[in-house]
Amino acid sequence: MGFRIILLFCIAMTFNTVLADNCKSPYVRIGDGCYFISNDKVSGDKAFALCAKRGAYLANFETLEEAMIMKLELQQRNSGVHYYVGGRNVNRHVSGGDWRWIKNGQMTQMTYNAFGDGEPNGSFASPQDCMYFYALDRYHFYNVYCDNGTNIGGYICEK
Repeated sequence: MGFRIILLFCIAMTFNTVLADNCKSPYVRIGDGCYFISNDKVSGDKAFALCAKRGAYLANFETLEEAMIMKLELQQRNSGVHYYVGGRNVNRHVSGGDWRWIKNGQMTQMTYNAFGDGEPNGSFASPQDCMYFYALDRYHFYNVYCDNGTNIGGYICEK
């Protein structure tokens, strides 16, 4: 019995060490993810490129739980900065858009809605195809222009 407990302890410690080793500074573990949070203010397209340059991608939150964990983290940081994430509208012809998570060239359909009131509100004539956590609305998702110079914010990379 004692041997099994020691073995389970060793396996658990090894698993935790592997998780920690995969998330090295300047990345931080938040929930199950490994993130780099930058307060440098850039456009959505620039944020995408900066994450790729780091060997990462703009953060994907495949579940509402993941998004809420990050939202709480950002609220605690209380920086007042909006943060770009990896959600993109891939079809302007659909009312409200067709939102996908973009990760290493692959797209995954969003399975929940965590947008603020009245969002997403882009259209074919006014393409707001990028997504960020909007600080002024308690870090709900907002759709914004990707590269027109008016919607700048920090960004969150994920590995």
